[in-house]
Amino acid sequence: MTQYAWEQLAKQVSRQLLDITEEPKAVVDSPKTEHGTLATPIAFSLARKERKPPAAIAQEIAKKIKPTSLIASAEALNGYINFHATDAYYALAATQALDEKFGDNDSGKNKKFIIDYSDPNIGKPFHVGHIRSTILGAAILALKKHSGYKTTGYTFLGDSGTQVAKLIVALDEFKDLPKATDERGLLEYYKKIHAAIEAQPELAEKARKTHELLEKGDASTVKKAEKIRAISLAGFEKNWLSLGVSFDKVTGESAFIAPAQKIVDELVKKKIAFIDEKEKSTILGLEKHGLPNTVIARSDGTTLYLTRDIAREDWAYKTWAYDESLVITASEQNNHFRQLHKTAELLKRAYAGKLAHVGFGLVFLESGKISSREGRVVFLDDVINAAVKGALDEIKSRELPYTKKEAEQIARAVGVGALKFSFLRVSAEKNITFDPAKAVSFEGDTSAHVQYTIVRCNNIMEKSGEKLKMPKDARFDDAEKRLAGTIAQYPLVIEKAQSSLQVHVLCDYAIKLSSAYSSFYESNPVLKAPTPAERSKRLCLVAATANTLTHCLTLLGIEVPEKM
Repeated sequence: MTQYAWEQLAKQVSRQLLDITEEPKAVVDSPKTEHGTLATPIAFSLARKERKPPAAIAQEIAKKIKPTSLIASAEALNGYINFHATDAYYALAATQALDEKFGDNDSGKNKKFIIDYSDPNIGKPFHVGHIRSTILGAAILALKKHSGYKTTGYTFLGDSGTQVAKLIVALDEFKDLPKATDERGLLEYYKKIHAAIEAQPELAEKARKTHELLEKGDASTVKKAEKIRAISLAGFEKNWLSLGVSFDKVTGESAFIAPAQKIVDELVKKKIAFIDEKEKSTILGLEKHGLPNTVIARSDGTTLYLTRDIAREDWAYKTWAYDESLVITASEQNNHFRQLHKTAELLKRAYAGKLAHVGFGLVFLESGKISSREGRVVFLDDVINAAVKGALDEIKSRELPYTKKEAEQIARAVGVGALKFSFLRVSAEKNITFDPAKAVSFEGDTSAHVQYTIVRCNNIMEKSGEKLKMPKDARFDDAEKRLAGTIAQYPLVIEKAQSSLQVHVLCDYAIKLSSAYSSFYESNPVLKAPTPAERSKRLCLVAATANTLTHCLTLLGIEVPEKM
């Protein structure tokens, strides 16, 4: 794969630092200030060995740096050595970014990556809280795919367990409620059964027995569960479509009940789990491994999540023979996955060292934590519709010359994009208090601003009608250097995002690049540039910006409208 401009510059710097200092692993990174294109703190590590101030060592090294094709100069500042790039570097970065695949890498070549994400529960609504797992998972999947991995994305539905059993009881008991034909109808039954169980303990016992029948595969009970599953899945698929998300495989807990029961037996046989003589439940003994013990099977033999998750990983590894397996859930399950990973290790599963988990923060409403049983939810389709309507109202208020169809297409791209961006921009582990008005705002650092930057760039390119070619020996002013330098950093951003699983850095980068473009555009006429060479150079910068931002938004699952 092509070596990107920043990598080439870093290699030239590292080679000189090695010759001067004989340090084989000099750290080279982008400076946090505007003092250079690239920087190294090598003087600090050398100071301990040489017993000299870092500033003095940095001065000595900077004086010995020789100009190269990509290194213009070096200077010492506060113990750091800052390197300034040549105009050739900026020309190379802009030229490379004209390729639509700019930013892709092959770090995952010959590796298989699978990811389990979204994972809504049957019988519960697909609410705004589910958006984090869904769009975060889709973005990580895209990052891995663009990093050379062979990828598979699947979702593991919560289609078994007590919530399904309670809904079966509710549908049998509450004939006064309207027939449930969608997820909103099911929510009414879900709320009512939880309220009724508190006053009628016999309903709880009925639900327990129903759950037992479900796990034993009772035909009548399974048929009722499948009906609930079909209603819920139709709603899920509608929401996935609205978010532009699809899966290679949709499966669920119900497919792993029998394998989970075998795993319980295996854990007991291998003395990893034991029977609680008093409660008659099966306990996974992890305290001696620094983790809390946990129940894996109730006294009636019904299994819990952990053994089903082991069964899921057994199936996934047999199906895909993966190198990396990632599961995305709410951070409430962080401890569960620590237990899962340790259990896989104790069972000596071949995939034990290949498992990872990302726990995302909770989504709160201003009224408190989202709760299906209390009916405190915001349906995702309502939020999406509100976002699209907000974008459409904005378009209408500006009296832009669009047909109704064009306005609706733009509004959907902008509205859904704004919603996704508002969630993805927050670091995954942080909680979010969801404010619908702020989520779909088009003011400030939003995806709408990034989308608009791309549309402006594309309009300029369309008006120019020219074939793109960077002039030989092009010279760059400060605004052009800032823009081309920011573009050059994009492959680094992708690598950081995919290796650390931190999608929010893509959002931060998109805003940073859009800002650099705005500064460039204000001070540098493009179509009316003073010379043909200046025009060609700036057109390359415009096209490079559009390509890079489009690639970035594509990774985030955000559509770019043709007009705006």
